[in-house]
Amino acid sequence: MKKTIWLSALGGVLLVSACQAEDQEEQTAEPDESQEEAEHSDQKTVDLSGDGDFFIQNDELDITHIHGLGYAGNEGILYVATHHGLALYDDGIWYETSEERNDYMGFSAVEDGFYTSGHPGEASSFDVDPIGLVKSKDGGKTLETLDLLGMTDFHVKGTGYYSNAIYVYNPKGNERLEETGFYRTLDDAETWEKREGEGLPEASYDQGGYPNFAIAVHPSDEDTLAVGTSEGLFLSNDSGGTFERTGLGNPVIAATYYEDDVYAGIWDGEIQLVRYDGEETTVLKRPDLQEQDAIQYIAVNPQDDSEMVFTTFHGEGYLSEDGGDSWEKIIEAGQVVAK
Repeated sequence: MKKTIWLSALGGVLLVSACQAEDQEEQTAEPDESQEEAEHSDQKTVDLSGDGDFFIQNDELDITHIHGLGYAGNEGILYVATHHGLALYDDGIWYETSEERNDYMGFSAVEDGFYTSGHPGEASSFDVDPIGLVKSKDGGKTLETLDLLGMTDFHVKGTGYYSNAIYVYNPKGNERLEETGFYRTLDDAETWEKREGEGLPEASYDQGGYPNFAIAVHPSDEDTLAVGTSEGLFLSNDSGGTFERTGLGNPVIAATYYEDDVYAGIWDGEIQLVRYDGEETTVLKRPDLQEQDAIQYIAVNPQDDSEMVFTTFHGEGYLSEDGGDSWEKIIEAGQVVAK
């Protein structure tokens, strides 16, 4: 497998290559959505320091090929999905897992856990490759197979943080998803809907048949998603049936939603980190990056938008706790940086 990202800029094309793998208070009235989210955020399901059998502190952890990141479980813990399992960052401390060190692709954090795809790895419970669509609600200790085991490895995928609406690009037809292209499921893959994606620009494809698209799904509106492309950001309000170009016209490499805003890594002659609110684009401060490096994945803490993280194709990771005014490096050339 080889994933290639093309960035179009000023009549030239910048090629960035990543992953190559041989071988995821009691209420007196009915609570509104924000109250429900606050209640859910107090329900801890992952105890990193109290479960040394599965979650192991490792301040010298090497991270090989990042395939996604996010705040899974709404507990303020950052998950980094890699070629060799999960890395978790909590209050300046890094953890790895003793088992299920799978090659997690198409990783999406949601309120009650995460969805992923990929391939079996070390100490894996899977003996079939690829692993299809999988979900975990306990930090990766238990992995529930939802669909397409042995059929599909989703690289291009996005999920609504609160809605759990899953959008994928299927690279090859199979008995469950007969055609290539976009699909959606609202019931954890019991049923799938083919989506036409009309209005999206032509994409380049890697050797696995995956387009250079970055899918970001609105956290609570299951019908709204944005797709980052080499021709800008495109928005759909009809569940991916049709798309319209937004005012963010620069090549978009990475994208994620926080409430109604899209945070994106773009190319406008240089790499920029921006926030797009549907009308205006705000350029955020970012640390200096290496030449030819680019933002690969972005995550914003759903409990606090002043906390955001991004990682790069060269294996760097940066965390801000003040809305991007200042940044600290938490991954350096694939090596974690602990406090």
